[in-house]
Amino acid sequence: MKNISKNIVKYKWWILVISILLIIPAIIGMEKTKINYDILVYLPSDIETMKGEDILTNDFDMGAFSLSVVENMSQKDVLELEDKIKEIDGVEKVVTIDDLTGTTIPVSMLPTEFKDKVAKDGSTLMLITFKESTSNQETLDAVQSIRDLTGESVKVGGMSAMVLDTMNLSNSEIAIYIVIAVVLCIIVLMICMDSYLVPFILLLNIGIAILYNMGTNIFLGNISYITKAISAVLQLGVTTDFSIFLYHRFEAEKKVTKSKEEAMVIAIDDTFKSILGSSLTTIAGFLALCTMTLLLGKDIGIVMAKGVLFGVICVLTIFPALILIFDKQIDKTVHREILPKFTHVKNFVTKHYKLILVIFILLCIPAYIGNKNVKVYYNLSKSLPTTLQFSVANQELKDKYNIVSPEVILVDKTMKNNDINEMIDKIEDVDGITFALSYSEFSNLGLPDDLIPEDVYNTFNDGEYQMIIVNSKYEIATDELNNQIGEINDIVKTYDDKAIVAGEGPLMKDMVNISNTDFNNVNYTSIAVIFIIMVFVLGSISLPVILVTAIEFAIFVNMSSFYYTGVTLPFIASIVIGTIQLGATIDYAILMTTKYLDKRKAGEDSVKSMHYALDNSVQSVFTSGLCFFAATFGVGLYSKIDIIGAICHLISRGALISMAVVILILPSLLMVCDPIIIRTTKGFKKGKKNMKNNISKKINKKAVAACLAVTMLIPFGVNAQTKDETVYSRLNNEGNTIETIVSDELSNVNGDVVDESNLNNIKNVNGDEEFLQNGTNLIWKSEGNNIYYQGSTSKALPINIDIKYYLDGELINVNDLNGKSGHIKMVLNYTNTDKHGNLYTPFVVTMTTTLSNSANTNITIDTGKVVSNGTSSIIVGLATPGLSESLNIDELDKFNSITIEYDTTDFTEHDIYNAYAAKVIDEDDLKIFDKMDDLYSSVDTLTNASTQLVSGSNALSTGMNTYTTNFKTYKNGMNALTEGISKINTNYSKLNAGINKLNSNLSELSSIASDLSQLKSGLEESSTGLTKINAGLDQIKKTLDIVNAGGYNLGQSSTIGLVADVKGLETYMSALAQNQGKTCDIQNKDITGCDQNLFGIYQDLSAESSIINGLSTKITELEAGITKIQTGINTMDSSIDVASLTTKLTALSNGVNELASASNQMNGALQTLNSSSELLNNATNELYDATNELNNGAQELSEGMSKFDSEGIQKINSYVNGDIASLQDNLEDLKTLSDNYGMFTAKTNETSGNTKFIVKIEANN
Repeated sequence: MKNISKNIVKYKWWILVISILLIIPAIIGMEKTKINYDILVYLPSDIETMKGEDILTNDFDMGAFSLSVVENMSQKDVLELEDKIKEIDGVEKVVTIDDLTGTTIPVSMLPTEFKDKVAKDGSTLMLITFKESTSNQETLDAVQSIRDLTGESVKVGGMSAMVLDTMNLSNSEIAIYIVIAVVLCIIVLMICMDSYLVPFILLLNIGIAILYNMGTNIFLGNISYITKAISAVLQLGVTTDFSIFLYHRFEAEKKVTKSKEEAMVIAIDDTFKSILGSSLTTIAGFLALCTMTLLLGKDIGIVMAKGVLFGVICVLTIFPALILIFDKQIDKTVHREILPKFTHVKNFVTKHYKLILVIFILLCIPAYIGNKNVKVYYNLSKSLPTTLQFSVANQELKDKYNIVSPEVILVDKTMKNNDINEMIDKIEDVDGITFALSYSEFSNLGLPDDLIPEDVYNTFNDGEYQMIIVNSKYEIATDELNNQIGEINDIVKTYDDKAIVAGEGPLMKDMVNISNTDFNNVNYTSIAVIFIIMVFVLGSISLPVILVTAIEFAIFVNMSSFYYTGVTLPFIASIVIGTIQLGATIDYAILMTTKYLDKRKAGEDSVKSMHYALDNSVQSVFTSGLCFFAATFGVGLYSKIDIIGAICHLISRGALISMAVVILILPSLLMVCDPIIIRTTKGFKKGKKNMKNNISKKINKKAVAACLAVTMLIPFGVNAQTKDETVYSRLNNEGNTIETIVSDELSNVNGDVVDESNLNNIKNVNGDEEFLQNGTNLIWKSEGNNIYYQGSTSKALPINIDIKYYLDGELINVNDLNGKSGHIKMVLNYTNTDKHGNLYTPFVVTMTTTLSNSANTNITIDTGKVVSNGTSSIIVGLATPGLSESLNIDELDKFNSITIEYDTTDFTEHDIYNAYAAKVIDEDDLKIFDKMDDLYSSVDTLTNASTQLVSGSNALSTGMNTYTTNFKTYKNGMNALTEGISKINTNYSKLNAGINKLNSNLSELSSIASDLSQLKSGLEESSTGLTKINAGLDQIKKTLDIVNAGGYNLGQSSTIGLVADVKGLETYMSALAQNQGKTCDIQNKDITGCDQNLFGIYQDLSAESSIINGLSTKITELEAGITKIQTGINTMDSSIDVASLTTKLTALSNGVNELASASNQMNGALQTLNSSSELLNNATNELYDATNELNNGAQELSEGMSKFDSEGIQKINSYVNGDIASLQDNLEDLKTLSDNYGMFTAKTNETSGNTKFIVKIEANN
């Protein structure tokens, strides 16, 4: 390799020229490579559904079809539109109901049941068939031509329309993907490298490699749009670290060699050796995708493997040439490295590696569960925006015609109409089928064959088959649709065993089945291939297991994050991510491991070796992981295509997770498994004497056990002989046990296997192995397969669960809750019954349940998390019953129960699942208590620093408070000034308006003077009239006085006034009451004895008397007013001097005119002053608000720091400096209890194993 390195350096200019020339054919090849936008074509060609697609293409000239909706067009216009669409290249047939009815028969005359299937609400269903396949370019061009021709009047649905929209969207985004990836990578490289120019050279080199890779895709014929979209950014992320490694090696050698050429030769040679293993594992990981039955894996795998290969070649040839050519410019752009050296990482990892390992072990379980249960979807349309034209059309089909998943059934052409109709009747009885349409339907309408248009006939018949179109209301790739397709297939096979159910739904059903198989095959293949490569690269049997364990754990964490956040992934993302992440990030682990081995083989102990490994690899791993993240993260955020976005999200997140695992967890695994590594790795013989004083020749058994336990947590490879037990228990809604079933798995057994079990009704559930039972002893006849058996037990569970419900704060029986509304509080109390002395076996309970979002809101949980997927909320809670008592920590009491609260409009009981197992505490982890002195010292330092911080924050708060108070005074003064100016301005504006109005009115007063003489005459007449009115009012008043006082009847002989009537009636009622022995005293308001009829008359008379008195008073007042008016008129009449008034008005008008002019100028100045003062006042108020916020922040900081110090630091100080010995003893005892709790039922002494419990609290709906 050294000679090749020298030639690369020697012919650097030739290499650069040739590489530039090769770009030309690469670009041509890239442009000529066809892109496939239909994933379904990657299904195997020999499956029945794909054969059906071939029949549709070749026999029916129906390579693709589209159900479209024609809006608001007459029958005549629809027929004319059909003719235009038929003229478009690629279109085979166009069929609507109008082909049967023509323009003379109204569609409404057709039977309603038939009509509603094809025409509704002013729209018509149109079937368009295409000559070529769904994703053929001619078909896509035809769809676009139909859209251009019809505009909004026809909404084109179907797969081809989806493929066209996918193509357009993908092509519009792909350039932006690359720009985003490049920009983010440049930012990362600027931070991680010491030159401003090198990142551009590095990306130029990778860009050339990407062009070569994309150009050579022409030899594959075509690639998928997914491959095209992600290959460039993946290649950028995967191969960047190769270039970084060579550059760093070159810079290091420049300092110790005579020339830059010699330094580059050494750098190329060393880089080749270093990246050989990592690039091989990456290529192997991508090639593992080729094992997928779904040929899309082969498409992605080959392209990405080529990409890595081209990346390596360009790094070893073009990149050195560019570095040497631009070396002087690089030196001029050198800057200080921004990226830290991570010097503290090594001390942290080597000091706490056992704790890190415990955390790793604990995380393995939720990571595995999440990875295993992550939800995926297969409906390709869901990965695209709903605003695309095909999606709008499909929604229209669903809303108007309930067409969701149209499928095609192909049956023998000779099948009789009666049989077809009978078969269709059975198909329509299948749950979810909305209609089935066949040629026989026209016979049912009484239409003879010669009246049916040829296009319609040919659409449903060819030489060998006839076609039936079936529609389902279920979405593509759902369990409901897949089950429905199975039922339909069973029905049609009874009439024609060669019948085929084809279409998108059946294709996606096959896609689901194939993908599920591919997922496992790809993962196992990639692990096996990479394992074998690493055996040769690392010369070890144990190291590949450890490295793959670490990266597989990172993959599990990555995948499980989507499960716990309730995100559903597109199926292809879940299949390829494991292989991509493993292949792309395993080189991080290889780099770390090789550095560690270098020092261990040289005789250094494990701690020093790990220090060296971390010092020399963390920065490279961090830079590489960050670049990989940058290359994919932005694309994931930007892409509107969920398949691409999800893959990029997974890769970017996986890069960071793998980076963290390699930096923290992998070193812990290497140190724990160090004795095994030494015995199973080549190259340690020479250093054996040097290591004699550092390690024991005898392998530490505990280390071996820990290493094996860790590697067993990831479900691959070969397991030790174990008995794993799962206890399934069903409880009613009050927490009482209904039944308990126990499942046991005996792993890696052969021959006669002795087992022990106290279960009842034992049966083999997964094989034919037989057993003999003698009491609790079982003897199984095994043939090397794992044995799975079940039995029942009445043994009480170690944890009792009591559940209580509250409605609006009141305790209520759950059976009385169904259908009610209000605030629900649900409390699950967990009681640990497995007590030993003062300690309880440490069980960790995970509770899960779901609530519908349609009827339930404001969902909370006190010790867990609520995750919503839009339609429902997943509630996950955590409990550790008995742990607070065992450790004597009151703060853990809340984990003895789980409380869920929410508001409901219609309560429905839901199943609640609880999973728990004994928490394992490793013995070595307890040694964390061995060295507490450092902790004491650190806590003291932390306490002193916290005290100083509290003092400083208090001083800041006091100063800010004083400043705010003073500023408030200024602000109040400014507000008052502004308010005063505003009032002056407002009032003066009014004054100015008045002056102007006065000026305007005075100009009109001259005309008024001539009218004053007429006014004087009128006043004299008014005075005379008022005298007459006054006399009349006086007469009315006298009359009212007579009526009130004594003229009620107005007769001559009897004059009883109203007043006398009232008084007399009052006296009469009093006397009448006395005669009856009662009291009637109206004056003193005692009317209990008054006659009610007379009392009513009394009240009416009193009211009339009051009214008359009031009228008399008002008339007196009116007379006085008229007298005053008359006096005023007389005075005005005598004072009017018309000539003098005219002269004075003219002088007044001139004066007011001058006043108005000056006032206008004054008003303008005041408005300017008002505006300026308002601006100043607003700025002052904003500044005051900001100052107030700053003051509040300072006060909150002071209070927070005081609280942080008192409730946090001081408590830590008190706790750490308190008695930790009891806690250590309790933890050791809990570890013992956990170890002893190996099985719920029974096992032999030689059998190891674990038990987990899954408890279902059943809803009583």
